[in-house]
Amino acid sequence: MKNTNHSLFDKYEMIKDLGTGSSGSVTLVRHISMDQERALKKVPKASAFAESALSEARLLKSLEHPSIPRIFDFEEDDAFYYIVEEYIDGETLDSFLLHQQLISPGLFFNICEQLCNVFIYLHTQISTPIIYRDLKPEHIIVCHNKLKLIDFGVSAYVIQDGNNFNHYGNIEFSAPECFTEDTITPAADIYSLGQLLQYILTFTPDSFSHKFQHIIQKATTSDASLRYVTVAELYQEIQEIQKLTGQTHLIHKIAVLGSHRGCGSTHVAVSLTCELNILGYHGIYIDSAKSVLCHGNHDGLQIFKQKNGYYYYKSFQGIPDYSDGIQFNIPKDAIQIYDLGTDVCNEKIYDMDLVLYVCNGSFWHLNDIYRNHSILKKMTASLSVICNMCSRQDASAIAALLNCSVYHFPYDSDMFKSSVQKETLIQKLLELKGGASLSDTLKGYLRKSILHHS
Repeated sequence: MKNTNHSLFDKYEMIKDLGTGSSGSVTLVRHISMDQERALKKVPKASAFAESALSEARLLKSLEHPSIPRIFDFEEDDAFYYIVEEYIDGETLDSFLLHQQLISPGLFFNICEQLCNVFIYLHTQISTPIIYRDLKPEHIIVCHNKLKLIDFGVSAYVIQDGNNFNHYGNIEFSAPECFTEDTITPAADIYSLGQLLQYILTFTPDSFSHKFQHIIQKATTSDASLRYVTVAELYQEIQEIQKLTGQTHLIHKIAVLGSHRGCGSTHVAVSLTCELNILGYHGIYIDSAKSVLCHGNHDGLQIFKQKNGYYYYKSFQGIPDYSDGIQFNIPKDAIQIYDLGTDVCNEKIYDMDLVLYVCNGSFWHLNDIYRNHSILKKMTASLSVICNMCSRQDASAIAALLNCSVYHFPYDSDMFKSSVQKETLIQKLLELKGGASLSDTLKGYLRKSILHHS
């Protein structure tokens, strides 16, 4: 092996250790000529897990799907196998859900779509289906609002007799036949999907989760012959519920402006971006105010990861407001949130589907609040006012001053974390342009968060 203190095989620069387990160690490396970060697994040949690691690498090498890690390279020396694969910087699904505590229907449907899509892919391989067999939250990584299915160590191809491999699984999510001598088929993965969806539904409102119980029951019946025949059939029933719930929107560009510096407009813009992504929409923060966020700082910490011009952190995705001379393709389905700072005369306002005017109850800024609101009313008919960092009494005073309805943005210590109050605000703002109707639960929260001038 060609190895120095800082490089491997004259191709990879070692950056830092990511962890060590029973099967070996994982190191973050950089491909020197490609300038790309990758994960390098170092597996001892004498390890009991060496054959499993090789099998997983061979399997992943044959697959190409956005929810499956890519294998880039393989090396070996006398003592170790070296497997170079895609570096996935995220958190496990269980950690993500515990961090959110309560997720929206939109995010649930987004997760369902990605999970079902990858299993449809695995089960419909041209040569022979692949059974994953070990699905659980710890084997799903949430990375920039995308899911990655990891740990294919016990996955297997279905061969003609259907049962020519060892039985593996986990007690909580694996099908009963994984622990018996019964034949294992793709129905085992359908059982695991049902159990996983049941787990995810515990993080949704009860009024929502009960709609899926007939799907869960059919997917997780102990008799494999009575389950859904394919994952596509299961997903079709989920889509039927999604159609009834409603997930469409007509807003694509949102401007967020502050009445004065320090009113929290950037905080609101970032919060809205994160909440949109958590709700299952695609929100992109665009830093037109040259805030410190998209330059990598938050409370003095370097927290943002940068890739292909985007800045990422948890459910946040953002870009600087590139000049007209720089071509930057933004997905057509994305909702763009422009942070315009306090520039109420910015010409971009004319192109916005919705303009959010952020103010607070500071007495010494009342003139600014009134004057800038008057300017914006002449520039756009899609203007909504958000009162931030103030009491409900102060928000009522702002509503009286401006003679309009005011949305009360809840006290928010973590702009990257979801909350029911922020979710209701997002849902209502989208509804103004033809978005989904609100559930009775969300309407109850909303009545407490919107203040009307009377």
